[in-house]
Amino acid sequence: MATLTPTFRADAARIHNEHRALERALERVEPALERLVCYGEVFADLSVGDELRRFGKELAEHFPEHCRREEAVLLDRVAEVSPELAEFSRQMKAEHVGLLARLDDFCGALDEFNRMDDASEAVCHLKETGTELTREMRRHLATEEQELDGFL
Repeated sequence: MATLTPTFRADAARIHNEHRALERALERVEPALERLVCYGEVFADLSVGDELRRFGKELAEHFPEHCRREEAVLLDRVAEVSPELAEFSRQMKAEHVGLLARLDDFCGALDEFNRMDDASEAVCHLKETGTELTREMRRHLATEEQELDGFL
């Protein structure tokens, strides 16, 4: 099968490693999101905000490029293998669009959190958007890993 060239295998391995790095980042940020509480006394632990800012910056810098690379070197190529994989690839690309929108929402919530016009509202919005993003990203990564296991 033409898809399974050494170059394809190297590209697929890179995508798999990026998935693992994203999962490790999620494992670090989820406890920080859990420590956020939606009332004004939240700032007993200011390190939570710092952790979330780092996570947001890291994701904003790397995740869009990961999606582009994954679509070009993995999803577009496995879509040629079968109609089922073509449909799966289309769904994953659509999910990328949704995840990137959630990432934008999360980064907006981080900006709001940094300004702190209304601490309680900012904290609640940040927790909500971060929790949605991490949950959806974790589900998405698991689906890709499971469905593309023979390619990664």
